[in-house]
Amino acid sequence: MSRLNRFYIAGAHAPGDALQLDAERSNYLCRALRMSEGDELDIFDGVGGLYRCKVSLAHQRRAKVEVLERQPPEPKPANGPSLAIALLKGQAMDRAIQQATELGAQHIWLLQGARSNLTLKEDRLAQKMGHWQRIIASACEQCGQLWLPSLHEPRAVADCLEQQASEVQPIVFEPEGDAMPSRLAAYNPLIFVGPEGGWSDTEKQLFQRKNVATYRLGSTILRAETMPAVGIALVQQARGWPS
Repeated sequence: MSRLNRFYIAGAHAPGDALQLDAERSNYLCRALRMSEGDELDIFDGVGGLYRCKVSLAHQRRAKVEVLERQPPEPKPANGPSLAIALLKGQAMDRAIQQATELGAQHIWLLQGARSNLTLKEDRLAQKMGHWQRIIASACEQCGQLWLPSLHEPRAVADCLEQQASEVQPIVFEPEGDAMPSRLAAYNPLIFVGPEGGWSDTEKQLFQRKNVATYRLGSTILRAETMPAVGIALVQQARGWPS
């Protein structure tokens, strides 16, 4: 079964369940994939569950699928990377979250950095969190991951560091950092990415007090939206792309 024919539907499912697809997925199933009634596809629940289904109603706005069987669940990945990223404006944040998800991020911690140029009020934050959750789900559909990363509401850098388990290893990329090693034995790495204006002096001093590993990318300075994908990929490459 192609991983392209895989849809995210939250909740526990059982053989015989009839599941309604939303309008976007219905249109994609019927028009892009050109699937018909009786065709098979997979759905996943975001927490390791994978289900073989068949199309029971091929409708461009209200398609339905029937669960045929539950396949062996996939255990939650261990020793995976996570991302802590300062809030960015507009599609830059969307792309950063999407790419981090595709690269296997287990957690995405949103940061309200001292130099962040975006602050979200409560009602706007709830709307944006729902939007980013949909981006995460779509990215998992694209890359074949069965576990959706956990998305955490914005917090200060100090609070984010304080809430990490002892086995998490924070990493930050800064022009003043050490050269990035070709081999890295980092367990559960957490990559910190600052806002467009960079980290404040207070935040830099906090990283130093916490002995956070700090690396540089030569003389290259990347956009804040580019750094999550580059940072995660570099750390994964140095670790040998562990599963």
